[in-house]
Amino acid sequence: MTVRLIRGAFLALSVASVAFAADASAQQYLIGASLGLSSGVEGGGAAGGLFRTRTRLRLGGDLRIDESPDDIFEFAAIAEVEPKAGFGADVRYARAAGEHFVIDAGLMGIVAPSSLYGACAGLDYRLPISKRSQLFFGPEFDIYFLGSDLPDGTVLWELRVQAGLRADL
Repeated sequence: MTVRLIRGAFLALSVASVAFAADASAQQYLIGASLGLSSGVEGGGAAGGLFRTRTRLRLGGDLRIDESPDDIFEFAAIAEVEPKAGFGADVRYARAAGEHFVIDAGLMGIVAPSSLYGACAGLDYRLPISKRSQLFFGPEFDIYFLGSDLPDGTVLWELRVQAGLRADL
């Protein structure tokens, strides 16, 4: 009789644990999109001095995980629109530094018509305009150390001001 009572209690506990089990939740991806414009000054090369850099249009996306929303993976297509056209891409790791600031660093490349490859870093201030969208602006620093478009085979740097619109999808 004691064995039956123990078996009955074990069966009741097993059924209760299955009936009241919490639903498991998987990680969710948080996706965003952005459109930005930037320009600034550049230097480097044998000519020396400062010159206005090419105006750049950047169409990007970002990916975060809900368990770690401050860590952001960014990727973008970039187009230099004037005074000389060029096309390329960048990939960046970004980190939210407070409620409104995002710091990023990564690699970028212009692949056509001439090539430039290098690194980039930036700081964005994000100003909310709705629950799911923000205006952003801030400085960006780019340095190119490889490519056929480098003047005299030296390092080229750019200091840009960027601005645009970002939205959570």
